[in-house]
Amino acid sequence: MGHLKQAKTTYFKHFLYASYFNLIAIAIVITGVIHSIFPFMFKFTPYNLAKKIVNETERNFIHDN
Repeated sequence: MGHLKQAKTTYFKHFLYASYFNLIAIAIVITGVIHSIFPFMFKFTPYNLAKKIVNETERNFIHDN
């Protein structure tokens, strides 16, 4: 499990974060499609949600060696 060791996490923590980020990704798709049809709705929601995934991943799993 080199990936877990590199991320310095456990299987269970990885499972929880991955599931959480995947739910956010589904929300990005849904709000993004709605925004593409109705530009006045969810103006920055997909962007902010994607940024949330990146920021939390960097904070929790990207470690300088």
